[in-house]
Amino acid sequence: MRRLLTCLVLVSCGSSNQDGAASSPVVVTDAGTTYFGDAHNGNFWIGPVDYSESQWHNACGPSDGHYPALIQQLYGDLIMGLSDQLQLDKLSAGAGQLCDVCAELTANGHTLIAHVVTYGEETGVDDIDVSPQVDSALGGGAKRTLSWRFVSCPTTHPIYYTFDDRGWSNTWYFRVWVRNARVPVAKVEYQLAGKGWASMNWQNDGAWEVDSRDFAAGFSLRVTALDGQTLEDAIPGIGTFDPNAGVASKANFQ
Repeated sequence: MRRLLTCLVLVSCGSSNQDGAASSPVVVTDAGTTYFGDAHNGNFWIGPVDYSESQWHNACGPSDGHYPALIQQLYGDLIMGLSDQLQLDKLSAGAGQLCDVCAELTANGHTLIAHVVTYGEETGVDDIDVSPQVDSALGGGAKRTLSWRFVSCPTTHPIYYTFDDRGWSNTWYFRVWVRNARVPVAKVEYQLAGKGWASMNWQNDGAWEVDSRDFAAGFSLRVTALDGQTLEDAIPGIGTFDPNAGVASKANFQ
C-alpha cells in the first residue's frame, strides 16, 4: 500500500507549461465508451481515498480544503489514486496532469469506473489506491490483482470550472480546475476581450494558473481534450461569483 501525497500545493509550487496539446494516444471506441492508452495490470489497495481526507490529502484537490460539494456529488464515492510515475501519452500523474480522469477497473469478476482524485508513491507503477467503496465493489480481500484502463467518464453533466478561493479579491490572478470532463484535458487557454488566446500554466494539483492580467471584466477559457476536441466558455469577472461553486460550461466533450 502506498502513502498518498500529503504536501500542501501552494501558489509557489513549480508548474509546467503546456503550450501544445499532447498527441493522441491509442484510442478504442466500443459501444459509446472511449479507451485511452494501454491496459494496465497491478494491485489495488484501500488508500484510503476519501473526500474527508481521513488520512491522506487528495493531491488533485485544493491544498486548504476538499473537493467542492457539487463535484463530490457528480463523482460519487468511486474514487482512486494513481502512482505518480504513471503516464498517459505525454500526461504525467506526478505533475497533476491526470487529475479528474476516469479509469475502468476490473477485478474478481466485477467492473466499475472510478475518478482519479489523487496520486503519490505506489509499490508498482500500475498499482492503484482506492476508496473503501471501490474496494467493496471489486470484492477486495485476499485477491487484489486487477486490470484497468483510462476511459471516458460516463457523465451527462457539463464541465465545471472551479476556482481557488485564496486571494479571490485579486483580479489580476486566478487558478482554475477543469472538473467533470468526459475526456482527459491536455491544454487550457484564456482570452481577454480584444486579445488572442494565451496558454495557462499547469500546476501539480491539477489546477491551471495565470497572472499579470486584469480579469475583473471577465474572460474566456478554451479547453482542449487529449483527442483534440475543444470547448470555449465565457467566465464572469474574478471576485464576482463563488469560486468553489464555480461556473458550468455550456457543454462537455463527446
